[in-house]
Amino acid sequence: MSNDRPRIALFASSWLGAEVLTRLAAKPLDLALVAPSAEDRAARAAEALGLPWTAKPDPVALMATDLPWRPDLVVCAHSFRILPGWLLRWSRRGGIGYHPSLLPAFRGRHAVRDALAAGVSETGGTVYRLTDQIDGGPPVMGRLTPLQRPVQIHPEDTPATLWRRALAPLGVDLLLEAVEVETGL
Repeated sequence: MSNDRPRIALFASSWLGAEVLTRLAAKPLDLALVAPSAEDRAARAAEALGLPWTAKPDPVALMATDLPWRPDLVVCAHSFRILPGWLLRWSRRGGIGYHPSLLPAFRGRHAVRDALAAGVSETGGTVYRLTDQIDGGPPVMGRLTPLQRPVQIHPEDTPATLWRRALAPLGVDLLLEAVEVETGL
């Protein structure tokens, strides 16, 4: 591993995490995954790609030795976990994550369901800086604007269909742009 390549510690799960991992693996950077379990789709993707990974259901139990190196950036893609403060401070550029709403609206784990229950006509996705406050950090700046994009809610949408149709693919795109901006790729 060369020290001139950006080092990304990815905390990820499910389809979104596996897709971000797969697409980041094609870029000139060093990548390591922390997944919630060995059975998770993101962990299986890392194994197939030959990338370093570890399974940690509780990120509080994470230790620096669980990662192969000190990360330049921590990225959360569908992780649903609050990362320990020491990790965000230890990472050279802190951490970023994707949230399926136009923050600060609809914070928390049930953002998609809450947006539909509120009857709004649009929601969206935001890549934001990880802080001690849940979904409370500022949006990450993209090349020209904050990495926050709206999506229309269709009358027939359920939380699952809205996630699969619009919010998960948007999360992949926004996270990849954020990594490129943050690392200078």
